[in-house]
Amino acid sequence: MTEVKENFSEVTENFDGAKKEQGAEKSNIDASSIHKDEQKYYNLKKELQAGLIKLYRDKLSVIPMAPLLEEIQTPLAGFYVMPDMVAVKQKSYINEEVDRTRVKSFSDLFSTGNEGQQEIYLTAEEGFGKTVLSKYLAITWCQVHCQDENHACFKDEDLKGLSNFEFLFLILLRDSTDICSIYQMIELQNIAQLPPSVSLEEVLRREKCLIILDGLDEWTHPDNGCSKLKTVPHRYVQEHNCVILTTVRPWKLEASKSTTCHITKTVELVKLNDDAARVLQENAIRKIAGVHDEDVLKGKIRDFNKALRDRCIKHIQAVPLLLVYIAYLWCNEIPTGNSKHEVYTNIVEFLLTRTARKHTEVQPSSESSAIDIPAYFSDYHFCKTFSSLITSLSELAYQTMFNETRENTLVFDRLVADKYLKPDDMNTSLLSGLLSESKAKNLTKEITKVSFSQKPVQEFFAAIFISSQSGTKKTILERCKSVHDILNMSTVFDFISAINVDLMCSILKYLPSVMNEDEKTFKYRTTTGYSHSLHNVQNMYMSCLKEIPENEILQLCLQDFFIDEGNEHSEQLQRLSKQNKTNIKSLYIKSDETSNCLREIVDLFSLTDLSHIQKLYYHSDSKTEADITFLLFPSLLCVAFLSGKWTNNDENMSENLARLQNLQCLHIGRFTLSHKILETILNFISSTTSLKELTLDILICKEHDDECKSLNLDLSQHDSLKKLRLGWLPTLKLDVTTASLVDMTLRWINLDKNSLLLSPDMLNIEQVVFSVIEMSAESLENFMSVLGCLPQSVKVKIIDIEPETEYERVRENIRNSQTHDVIEDDCWFVFKTRN
Repeated sequence: MTEVKENFSEVTENFDGAKKEQGAEKSNIDASSIHKDEQKYYNLKKELQAGLIKLYRDKLSVIPMAPLLEEIQTPLAGFYVMPDMVAVKQKSYINEEVDRTRVKSFSDLFSTGNEGQQEIYLTAEEGFGKTVLSKYLAITWCQVHCQDENHACFKDEDLKGLSNFEFLFLILLRDSTDICSIYQMIELQNIAQLPPSVSLEEVLRREKCLIILDGLDEWTHPDNGCSKLKTVPHRYVQEHNCVILTTVRPWKLEASKSTTCHITKTVELVKLNDDAARVLQENAIRKIAGVHDEDVLKGKIRDFNKALRDRCIKHIQAVPLLLVYIAYLWCNEIPTGNSKHEVYTNIVEFLLTRTARKHTEVQPSSESSAIDIPAYFSDYHFCKTFSSLITSLSELAYQTMFNETRENTLVFDRLVADKYLKPDDMNTSLLSGLLSESKAKNLTKEITKVSFSQKPVQEFFAAIFISSQSGTKKTILERCKSVHDILNMSTVFDFISAINVDLMCSILKYLPSVMNEDEKTFKYRTTTGYSHSLHNVQNMYMSCLKEIPENEILQLCLQDFFIDEGNEHSEQLQRLSKQNKTNIKSLYIKSDETSNCLREIVDLFSLTDLSHIQKLYYHSDSKTEADITFLLFPSLLCVAFLSGKWTNNDENMSENLARLQNLQCLHIGRFTLSHKILETILNFISSTTSLKELTLDILICKEHDDECKSLNLDLSQHDSLKKLRLGWLPTLKLDVTTASLVDMTLRWINLDKNSLLLSPDMLNIEQVVFSVIEMSAESLENFMSVLGCLPQSVKVKIIDIEPETEYERVRENIRNSQTHDVIEDDCWFVFKTRN
């Protein structure tokens, strides 16, 4: 029996040993297999990376100096000059002002402090080089992963900014109008042009990628039965580790904001500063004129700038595209013109001249055109000679821009172009560079696409057609149903102003009624916020005036005025304000230390009758006192004063404020005032129960400073107040228990121990923000107990409450609570109650 046991033990040991050896062997095989899989993935990944680098360098390293100047190719590295960029961010929850921080490099551009998928939107008007910047990002990424002889042309900070991205996928949205998925766009525009390698899905899941969507305003969602949101190309789960950079015109971003996914960062391409403009001038003139001697180049630059000043178009050099066009015309001793439309007309004339001389077989069509070209073309020999081509291109531009479906407006099928252009005209258009042709793939086949070389070129030709056809006005007006629709037409309006003033005048007479009906206009005029869109409408009006011949008088109705340090001395804006003395609905004045004083601004813009004004916003960084009380009219619904100094009289302050009998929104900030004036203002606010929005920010008691402790603000009787922002105020006895309140922010405030923050009757409150405030333990406990009793869910954001021990106790209770959901637990402590 013992022998059997021994034999059994031996067998068992042998079996266990064999099993262990088998397990070790299997483990080794698994590890080896995993290693081989990883090595295979790495090799395929590098193949894809190398393929993309070759693709981008072949396609993007050398570009035309400008879209219409295809024959002058120049290396993008060393020629490209980046316009100024600024990151735009809301300053705080107290007010709706924004911080504008200069973006100096690609490191700054992609620095967001966020992990996971990030959405960066880069906005710029036409001609500022959104597409060229997208291409420059691509070749900079190539340089990061594979240096070539151009390495010295790239800045270290730019290379560093792209070094975190293993892959970059550039998508030109104008070439993807048949697709709504980013994944499919990458497949067709990038992957399909390369040999088979690692799967795109795996790359997007495993690697840090930069996806550039260039030209959101040039893309419309295809009519393909897709049920998803249609304002932006669709994101998918596998892109969770990507940074998506979208370039877009500002109006399109504003129109898409309500339905766009979360925006991590917004950056604006502003303009070429003087130094950047000088560098681009040098690069362009050196390339065009073939100048190599630096002294000769300096002389030419001097003469070029004199020509800009003499023609009063020096301001155009802030736009990179127009600067290159003007430099090209000047170097070839061709008149540049004195406005945007003349620059484009001269470019078209030059292209036709060059094509006719280079291709002697090209002949103008003998057929008469369906429309007449504008009279001013009679001074341009080749535009007149090729009038049939001009009118055919104009009809093509109009029909594609204003087709009923609003699809394929910039890039369209060759069959569409053939419908409006005869074969000879098509050939001339392609030879001259006015049109370009490309092969594009959709999901099933390869098709021939045609496009205007640049959107402003299409808009230029469309304006010619609109200006010559009376029936087009109805179509234009039907398209202008909102502020954003109007801004979409801004460049077309520029050109129409130059070609047909009477038509433009009749169109502009219609626009104020559209803007008055727009919800965003109503919101701007009845809140203390700022509107990029309405500011851009003013810029559009000013641009139209610049295009109109000097002997023309055009009366334009503009109701929302923005006067700041950038346009304070604009003749066009002064002219508009004088024409609209009694039409002004809102007035936004922002001045810096170099600006005129308030009285001088009022006189300069003839703001003598503001009896119909609804909104007044005044912000000054000047140390000069401003008497702002003379601007208080009974018609005002919304008032915002942010200034360093306020001339005030203790005796008549109550009388001045009493004029604001219809006031609904009030924002007062950044003042040092006497204790009596502070009392008067707070008493006025307490009694003005019609307020819907209130912001008080940085109000300092002149006599008592931080020791001021006898002020009261009682909002308990306010039955319309929805939005409250209080920050950096003297110690207050505060009662905000108004049932209508929806959103409350308190920042840098010491609250009286008897202050009430919430009551069980506040059934509309949705969000509360506390930022660096001091409140008693009793007030904090009262706040939390009432918060828990409210039937609705309330979101609370907190950063730093004193006393700290009480705050930490409450914070820990919330973390462990079953009735609260913690959303963020870092610098901000954010939680939400469960209803």
